[in-house]
Formats: sequence, structure tokens, C-alpha cells
Amino acid sequence: MSNYSPGATPSFEPQAGNAYLVEERRPRLSYELLEASLGSGFSGLVVTRELPKKLQSERDLDGCRILWMTNMVGDGRINPTAIGILMSQIRGFIEGNPKSAVLIDGLEYLISLNTYDRMLQFMHQLRDLVITSDSVLLVPFDPRTVSERELALLERNLETIIPRSEVDMPENPILDTSGGEIRLLNAGHR
Repeated sequence: MSNYSPGATPSFEPQAGNAYLVEERRPRLSYELLEASLGSGFSGLVVTRELPKKLQSERDLDGCRILWMTNMVGDGRINPTAIGILMSQIRGFIEGNPKSAVLIDGLEYLISLNTYDRMLQFMHQLRDLVITSDSVLLVPFDPRTVSERELALLERNLETIIPRSEVDMPENPILDTSGGEIRLLNAGHR
């Protein structure tokens, strides 16, 4: 499990052959990591609930293929309940682009429309595809949307990144719980 401060230059770049679960409410860090991968020569695929035009105007995703999860029919759109077709689209992209970075923005949405077990199976298959093809998988995910057991099953199979946001970390923390122990910090006058 890695901690990361959003807005800072990534202390690491996603490594080929890895699948990352980025536990964040809004997918800010996930897109920063995708952009870092694109800058390193990866081809990008984004599967998202966001309107593609809006996403492209907010992010530097030049050359990225974007699949919009929607029930509306059209080019660049995918039905969120058609998991087999989605997997086929991702597989085709990875096979056609040997150095691929895939971002799945909307796993919570997929879980809400499909069963959790079906989506867990999808994530297992996707992880296996990514690690055997030396690609990168980034999955932003809000851990509040599932039970502890369901989150643990996701964390078990994906490398977990937990961003340290300024909201979560006060300017002068009193307790440090890193390393499995609780330590008092900065105990001066308040």
C-alpha cells in the first residue's frame, strides 16, 4: 500500500505489468498517473462515466482512446452492462498497443449495474491481462461505496495507492499511525 500527496510530482510512475487501485473520492491522482504514463510513451485508454468532451477539456489526454459508459448508442460508447464487450474492447486495445495504460473510471457505477461478484471477476481477468502484457491498469475507487469485505477483495488483487489529501492530513498532525503504531507528534501548545 502506497501513500501519495495529490498535486505533487509523482514520486513514482506506474510500472508496466502492474494493476493499481487508487482509493480516492474523485479520480484526480489516477488521471495524474495516467498522464505520467502517457508522457513515458504508453498508449492510453480511458473507460469513464464522464462525458468525453468534458474530460478532454479538463485533462491532457491527447491521443487517448476514450470509451464512454452509457446506454446511448454511438461510436466511442459502451453499454455498462455489456461486460464481455467491454473486456473485448480493452483486450483489443492492449493487443494493438504493446505499451498500454488503461484507466477504468467508474468501477462503482459498473458495480451498481452489475453484481459485485461479476465485477470482481472482471477485475481479476483485467488484472491478469494487464500483468501478462506489461501494461498498466489504474482504477480510481471510492472505498466508501462497498463493504469492508468487498474492499478487501479488491485490495488483495490490486496494488493499492491511498492519496494523502490536505483534507485528510491536518497541517500539524498530532498523531502518526504509520508503521502500525501510534505516536504523538507536535505536542506543543495549541
